[in-house]
Amino acid sequence: MNIQAQMCGMILLSIMIVFYARYKSLRLGTQIAFQVLMAGMLLCIFFDMLSIFGIVRLMKYHRLLVYGICKAYLMTIVLVALLGFLYECADVYAGQKRFWRVTFFGCVAYLAECIVIGSLSLGVYRMGRVVYTAGPAVLSTYVFAGSFIISNIIFTIRKRRQGNPRRTNVILLWMCLWCMAAVTQFLNNELLLVGYAGALGILIIFFRLENPEYLTDRVTGLYNHDALLLYAKKLYNTEKEFSVMSVWWNLGLSQADDGAREQAVMQAFAKRLPKFAHTKVFKMADDEVWLIFESMEDAENTVEKVRSFVEYGRRELGGMAQTEYIYMPDTTLVSDYQEMVYLMQYARWKSRDHGASNFRRVDSEFLEQMRQEKRMEKMLEDAMQDDRIEVFYQPIFSTREKKFVSAEALVRMRDEEGKLVPPGAFIPVAEANGKILQLGEIVFDKVCRFFTRESLEQYGLHYIEVNLSVIQCGYPELADDYIAIMEKHQIDPQYINLEITESASMAAKKTLLENMRKLMEYGVYFSLDDFGTGQSNLNYIVDMPVNIVKFDRDMSQAFFRDEKAKYVINAAMQMIHGMKLKIVSEGIETKEQYLAMEELAIDYIQGYYFSKPLPEMEFLAFLQENEWRNAEAAGEAIS
Repeated sequence: MNIQAQMCGMILLSIMIVFYARYKSLRLGTQIAFQVLMAGMLLCIFFDMLSIFGIVRLMKYHRLLVYGICKAYLMTIVLVALLGFLYECADVYAGQKRFWRVTFFGCVAYLAECIVIGSLSLGVYRMGRVVYTAGPAVLSTYVFAGSFIISNIIFTIRKRRQGNPRRTNVILLWMCLWCMAAVTQFLNNELLLVGYAGALGILIIFFRLENPEYLTDRVTGLYNHDALLLYAKKLYNTEKEFSVMSVWWNLGLSQADDGAREQAVMQAFAKRLPKFAHTKVFKMADDEVWLIFESMEDAENTVEKVRSFVEYGRRELGGMAQTEYIYMPDTTLVSDYQEMVYLMQYARWKSRDHGASNFRRVDSEFLEQMRQEKRMEKMLEDAMQDDRIEVFYQPIFSTREKKFVSAEALVRMRDEEGKLVPPGAFIPVAEANGKILQLGEIVFDKVCRFFTRESLEQYGLHYIEVNLSVIQCGYPELADDYIAIMEKHQIDPQYINLEITESASMAAKKTLLENMRKLMEYGVYFSLDDFGTGQSNLNYIVDMPVNIVKFDRDMSQAFFRDEKAKYVINAAMQMIHGMKLKIVSEGIETKEQYLAMEELAIDYIQGYYFSKPLPEMEFLAFLQENEWRNAEAAGEAIS
């Protein structure tokens, strides 16, 4: 029984060591600690088997030697318990000076234990084929090994939030398994299970945590995303200087390609990369790799190799529509690996609209830009929670009715001191992090509540215009959410006009059209905002079921600066009116501009000539004042 258990443990460890040796290692602290732990466990089982052999074969001839081997085996049991504790510490204190202090004191305690075991008496017993040891030396081994095991359990539970949660569970499972084996062996000396239980626990750790395949991509052999996080964490904890580069490409693949060409490019890229001892390559996605350099010379050489690969890709792989490089030469710009990863991903997001190959260098200025946006994210989130999101209204004048008949709702945000934050500072951030959906619902809810609470229709308002962002237009649940808000406030949907943009109709046309269909069936109207910007095309008006087309400020102002623009606007106006649609001209700032637009038969005028965007109460006062003037003018006309 005894020798079979030890042989099984030896075989398990040998297989793990051979398998582990087949893969290249990142030399992470936990990887090194695990390798030492495997070696310690192998040594423990070796001395366990050697002690059995000595008791059976050498006891009559070399009694002192057998006692020495048996005590060495007891010492290795305590050693494995210590190494198990240090393995968990390597995860919690990865690369920190505290780990080395814990290691030092653990080794001192272990040496003291070796002295104690060496000085205590030991009993060696044999009954047929069963052999075992007992006595004070064995009891002290249980005490010391038990102390390390209990310390490990307590430490693992207390530090479970600082380390890998899965590692915590595995370590606790191993410790429990080892404790049960130790108790069983203590109660029945004939069952020598401690060594085998230790090997079984290490096997569990191997498959759950330390299997090298978990950190590599099977197709290319490159390290994966998880490996990058662990490696970057190690470099930051050990305060090593390094630089990082991100490279990705866009092959313009169709769904029929099924990723085959992307995989081929990734494999070719992996093969052509230079092999430097201090350079690690990580596959982050099918079209992206990151390189970490611990040598600036390696970094410079690799940059040239990467650029040459792009040329190779264009010639041999059917072309790369877009290849981007992001290079951070100084990672000390940020304090930890998480911010470094966020910064690199942020840089890619910033580069996503580039049409040609681009090399972006991440420096302190770029870092400050990112941090400002993060601060804006926090400010926006706090503002939504603290009800510091407001809606301003800019009146819209009807040239036919000679009065204000609608208004555009514009979102505004105040900081903690009550000052207004420019929309251009927080709206792009909201679009980037997905908060634009929540922000849009807040604005729409406030518009509906304000309209019904103040009965704005009594002031002659036909509707309120509410902007939809590109993200909102592509959101499948937009129609259902907005209908629910209108039903909550019991507002007549004819008082709502939703503004879409040309870019929105391009980005998510199918989803947008479905949302428009539902909302129009409910009674909502639509307008095409910012006509004249971007890829202007009258096909947008033909394709989209809108009632109103809005000329943006730049287009309106161009009418007064450029003769050619006059012909374009005249032609566009004739075509739009021919389709029985109304036109709003934005950005009108003077009386002369207003009269020109009126003569041109533009239906609605919006701009600072009449009013800037106003908060709710100021807008209400504006409507009341103009209602009184309209009534007075009507009375004079009758008399």
